[in-house]
Amino acid sequence: MERPRARPRFTLELAQSPETITEKVRHHLALDGSNVTGSVFRRTVLLTIVDARRHFWTPHLDVQLDERAGGGTRLSATFSPHPQLWTLFVGIQLLFGLLSVGAAVWLTSQWMLGGALLTPTLILAAMLFGGGFSYGAAYVGQGFGSEQMYELRSFLDGALREAEQ
Repeated sequence: MERPRARPRFTLELAQSPETITEKVRHHLALDGSNVTGSVFRRTVLLTIVDARRHFWTPHLDVQLDERAGGGTRLSATFSPHPQLWTLFVGIQLLFGLLSVGAAVWLTSQWMLGGALLTPTLILAAMLFGGGFSYGAAYVGQGFGSEQMYELRSFLDGALREAEQ
């Protein structure tokens, strides 16, 4: 069993060229009635949910298309939160990490000097709990966005089926 990832990813091997795939995704995006919007570049496709249905936990699907040596395309896709939210998440993790190191140094200093250990121990525990809690928040957000992740993957699969025809 594979353990959950903060940024789920998948890869596909396709017979079509990257140009054919990007053109079909671009055509699929142009169709009315879809809840998916995005941008298509030469070898990159960025998909997300339309503004009217977007929340702060709404996922983005970043797709990279690489040409295979024997022909065809290797599609690598990653689900992630909005880039600004991802930056905030990484910043919070960094902050808790640095504060944990500081608390551990303080605790070690107090222990070596024979000082009071209660306060630095509690602060270290609080920093470790905060880091773990914020890390777990990524999985909670993933749970909230799972339906939209399915929508994005279904949209991409529909465009790829169209590319096969």
